[in-house]
Amino acid sequence: MQKNKNRAHPSPLSTPGFLTLLILPLLLTACAVDPIWEEGQTLSEVSATELDQAKALAASGRSAQAAERYLALAAESEPPARAQLRLKAARILLAAGDTGAARKALAAIRQSELSAAQRELLLLTEADLELLEGRPREAIARLERVRHRALPDALQLQYYGTLASAERLLDHPVAAARALDMIDTLLDLPQARLVNQVSLLSTLSQTAPERLDTLAGEGKGRMRGWVEVLRLSERWGNDASALAREYRAWRAAHPKHPALPELATAYVNQLASGYARDEVLTVLLPRGGRFAGAATAVRDGIEAARAADASGRRPALRFVNSTDPGAVRRLHARAAKGGADYVIGPLQKASVDALSRAGRLTVPTLALNETTHREGHASGLYQFSLSPDDEAAEVAHKARAAGLRRALVLRPEGRWGERLARAFSHQWQGLGGILVAERTIDASDAGYARQVTELTRNTAADLVFLIATPDLARLVNPLINKASAGRLPVIATSHVYSGGFERVRDRDLVGLYFVDIPWMLGVGGQGPLSRYRMMAGLDNTPDPLARLYAMGIDAYRLAPRMEDLARHPGSLYPGQTGGLSVDASGQIRRRLSLARFTVDGPRPVEVEALRAAR
Repeated sequence: MQKNKNRAHPSPLSTPGFLTLLILPLLLTACAVDPIWEEGQTLSEVSATELDQAKALAASGRSAQAAERYLALAAESEPPARAQLRLKAARILLAAGDTGAARKALAAIRQSELSAAQRELLLLTEADLELLEGRPREAIARLERVRHRALPDALQLQYYGTLASAERLLDHPVAAARALDMIDTLLDLPQARLVNQVSLLSTLSQTAPERLDTLAGEGKGRMRGWVEVLRLSERWGNDASALAREYRAWRAAHPKHPALPELATAYVNQLASGYARDEVLTVLLPRGGRFAGAATAVRDGIEAARAADASGRRPALRFVNSTDPGAVRRLHARAAKGGADYVIGPLQKASVDALSRAGRLTVPTLALNETTHREGHASGLYQFSLSPDDEAAEVAHKARAAGLRRALVLRPEGRWGERLARAFSHQWQGLGGILVAERTIDASDAGYARQVTELTRNTAADLVFLIATPDLARLVNPLINKASAGRLPVIATSHVYSGGFERVRDRDLVGLYFVDIPWMLGVGGQGPLSRYRMMAGLDNTPDPLARLYAMGIDAYRLAPRMEDLARHPGSLYPGQTGGLSVDASGQIRRRLSLARFTVDGPRPVEVEALRAAR
């Protein structure tokens, strides 16, 4: 029998209700911008039947068709309805992840036809678009033109949420935390405030210790208090009674600070279960084929996370074989009918593609891969992947955050190297970086060493993005260091780190920077779900599937939280695979850790280390 509690709460930006919430407060709030229009009046000359049909399409998850209907109506309408309809279409397309179509819809809006209210909404929408396309600086530039203090609360929440996400993407955790602090002043519901405050502490936890020391010692007011709560939680987190006692004492000494009574416990316990009692978690994973090994690693991570869940609210686990992509929609429907509260999976891209075309999913679903198409996806579907492209883009973000601007790309021949180089270059140039040159490396060519040396000795670049396996990195890294006299920092993706380190064999990797998931770097200690414990103490042993264990851990913990993350702008969850957030299209975004090879193995470092390396 199907449970009555089965439901899907898609990202607020994917629902027509959110569009009303987004637009109406701006138009109805007397203290905001003017002229003030109520949307019903704005669209009074538009066919009500046509509008209802567009709303129905959006509600059923057919985002592309809904946007097309709104755009068709816009083409037949006069201002101010024309701009309103195009804005509605753009928001729907953004929620579906179709940024190209959203940009086209926004480009068709004439500035001369906009009311003051619509100009503000256009800027907010453009900021979200820039953020979704990985251009946080451009997003902030749009936000700087918004008269945010004149906006009603609903749109101020969007403003500060986008700002927090953009600052975090630029590796500015303190600035992101300040934006979340502003969100706290706008929220009324205690649960929403608690989610936001936990995200605020999680964001601050990514700050360099010396920067936190400065905030704690010299900061004032609310921000200083948030740092003190973070430090107190970290110090007493392993002793629940001591934490409760110390936090009560802190709140008594700071009665005017907005930190909620349950904040310290909630922050410490955020890695515990987020499930309600008697819930069911269905996991769609292949048991055969080329993805069977990856599926086993993910399953092991899920089961380990459930075993470590001491909340007393562990969900019932149901594993379903999803080897055949053609059967995935039927399997998902059966899981929903059978009482699943959440679904994790599928894993294969073909299966995610099939599920994404379902229109609307009745059960919140965390796919373990990304779709291959950009024309939209089912509402209620969230996409979580360990994409190599994301790692290349993350290198670009961290290098730009360190103030580096001119990049040289060295890659092996073949599709893999070309793909990562393309992802890096797209993000790098989108962030205002300059691509000095890109060269392929063929270690089987006797002249490769001379080519690398000449290129890095004469280049005007201030960093090298190296796409390489460990073996290739051992050959190339010393050449670059020698040719540039150590002037050029070399940064790579996690592909240079196999998970093991041998002091003699890997000495040529020393000094090389790379991005990776926190779990691989031992961030967070040696708890029951640490890499050290899960790999039975063999954390110096290479394992090509190791990162998928961490993905399984995060999938178990994300499933009951992904809707909350989507509902609360700027929210962050400190996962094993990175700092996790949900963007406007339901994509799980990861902020990776930066590490550097030392003589004793990889060690996490702050972005400032890249600046110092210059």
